[in-house]
Amino acid sequence: MNAGAGPCRVVVCDDQSEIRTALAAVMVSMPNYQLVGEAADGRWCLQVLRDTGPDLLILDVAMPFGGPGLVREIREMEPGLAIVVFSAHRDDQIKAEMLAAGVDEYVVKTGRLLPLQQALNRVSGRE
Repeated sequence: MNAGAGPCRVVVCDDQSEIRTALAAVMVSMPNYQLVGEAADGRWCLQVLRDTGPDLLILDVAMPFGGPGLVREIREMEPGLAIVVFSAHRDDQIKAEMLAAGVDEYVVKTGRLLPLQQALNRVSGRE
């Protein structure tokens, strides 16, 4: 993580285009962050990560080729990448599986962006 060395480079991976659009707007409103890529499924996400070399990934759980398996694959490929899950799933089992697979933070989509912004700041060292 390049805390303090320029903007935190972020990739958003979510199968809902409206969520990706909303998160892109959030990145614009947070001056220490720069959206460098987005993807709609796990396979595309892996390619975007290879192409952009981001510092942080915002990841949905329920999307094609997603879930804990994707996180494990990302961890093998990019062990130092900060990963924040942003998901509608409130299930403690799903959260536990994602954390065990290697995500840094798990934030439930509630309609409020402050919890996500706080999680991004924690994992990027920009608190």
